Amino acid sequence: MSKESVIDFFRVCHHDTTLFAKFESKNLPEVIFHAKSLGYSFNGEELAEVIGSMEAQIITERMGEAIDANSSLWRRMWGKSRLQYVIEELFQTFSEAELKQFLN
Repeated sequence: MSKESVIDFFRVCHHDTTLFAKFESKNLPEVIFHAKSLGYSFNGEELAEVIGSMEAQIITERMGEAIDANSSLWRRMWGKSRLQYVIEELFQTFSEAELKQFLN
């Protein structure tokens, strides 16, 4: 299990619309279970760490906001599935070089 596997899973979801559609409506335990069957081995804690780190960096460094209920990032979730939010508003905003920072 690893954060690297989380990033790899996000990468394939970003590039493979069929796979993205397959996972978009699944809940967290289903995502973890089915991702594992495709070779992406991570747990909920690793997934949350990567997502939380991405959100924190976007809010504090890019938006210059405090992490609280008033962050403008949260409004970007509206009308999207959780996976769509993660891929569109978080993952795809980072370069390959920047994604490596989330692996520690």
